[in-house]
Amino acid sequence: MIALFVIVALLVIGALFMATTGRLGQYPDVEPDLRPDQGDAGFDVVVRGYRMDEVDARLASLEAEIDHLKSQQS
Repeated sequence: MIALFVIVALLVIGALFMATTGRLGQYPDVEPDLRPDQGDAGFDVVVRGYRMDEVDARLASLEAEIDHLKSQQS
């Protein structure tokens, strides 16, 4: 039983050594952020999530923008 623990410990130590020296593989290249700019879409974070008045105001402005775009389309 002790031999099993020694073998597992050696494997863990070896894996940690290989990970710290970069021998387990390379990190993938970082891709650029292609998301469109969200502008001032950030909300203040409070204890239970986001401030509802800010969320409601943002939803109202988005609904108004959608209505405006629909009226232009017709």
